[in-house]
Amino acid sequence: MSSPKSHHFVPKWHLERFVDSDGFLHIYDKAQGLWRRQKPNKVMTVNRYYRQEWVPEGVDPDILEKIMGSRLEPDAKNALDRILAKAPDLTAEEGAAILIFLEFQRIRVPRQAMAAKELLKNATLIHSPALGKAVIDGKVTINDSFRFDFMRMAFGKFHPYFLRMHWEVVECEEDCAFIISDSPVTFYNVDFIPPAEAGIALAGTTVFYPLSSKQLLVLRHPEYMEGMDINPSSKIPEPVADDRKFGVTFGAIWEAERVNKINWVLMELADRYIAAFSKRVLDNCVGRELAVR
Repeated sequence: MSSPKSHHFVPKWHLERFVDSDGFLHIYDKAQGLWRRQKPNKVMTVNRYYRQEWVPEGVDPDILEKIMGSRLEPDAKNALDRILAKAPDLTAEEGAAILIFLEFQRIRVPRQAMAAKELLKNATLIHSPALGKAVIDGKVTINDSFRFDFMRMAFGKFHPYFLRMHWEVVECEEDCAFIISDSPVTFYNVDFIPPAEAGIALAGTTVFYPLSSKQLLVLRHPEYMEGMDINPSSKIPEPVADDRKFGVTFGAIWEAERVNKINWVLMELADRYIAAFSKRVLDNCVGRELAVR
């Protein structure tokens, strides 16, 4: 199985759910303040992003990219297709495929890799100030292999929380649409003003994952969504393994103002790029950002 040099950190098949009638995405670059129109195969990629040059002899350095392309992403795509079709329930295998995919999608993007490096720098400053200063001054570099170490350490930490949350797919009104970002599995808590991002173990933390231009997956902790008198920053109990049946509810339709607010959150918590099926949708995000600032 060949491995392309350009590796997507948001799958092309997912980006295709946000294209216009000609098959193009409208992109906004936060860093440069620029718009462009581009095909999904050219968007949210990094050259050899998953290649591990340091693996032992005899191990394929592109093994992660190949496993994702042959198993993880196809299984997730099929299960997410069932959600988009409003399947009344999912099999245990389909639920597991989505849980694994959402967790990996969360931790593999550049924004999370950079956040992990910052945590490492801060920890080094505390425990070894001289080494920490050398890292900050650029005299000592953090190898790219750390990104893979971070993914290994982080994997398995989120899906127990995801599993205990309430899953809902909401749709937007006809005259609006959801965006997709380069950090699409987004944690939002009203007690944290973006670009600050809350931890998953806080009661008020909601997970947003845009499924398409018209559908958004929303995960909420049951303690908070049921209207209990609890602070959004209160810590919830640590999840325990159970055999809860995996299910998703449907039916809610969000008005344009609410959709635009969520899109603004998604943009603020993106690393650099947001995309949508039209520039008008992006303009609404950017306009809100300018109004807030």
